[in-house]
Amino acid sequence: MLDPRVLDNHELDAELAALRRGRDASMDEGAGGESLAEADRLIERFEEEIRARHLRAAEDV
Repeated sequence: MLDPRVLDNHELDAELAALRRGRDASMDEGAGGESLAEADRLIERFEEEIRARHLRAAEDV
């Protein structure tokens, strides 16, 4: 599983976009249940890391 904490900012954004595209494609193909729930949890981890980095950057200014 990807760990968003070890990625650079540009990598983090790119991976989040790829995860969202993958989840959307899975939904279009009829996937559901646990596979989508896992994708949603991973997407949430990436979104939380992005928010945390923005907050840290704002505090450093």
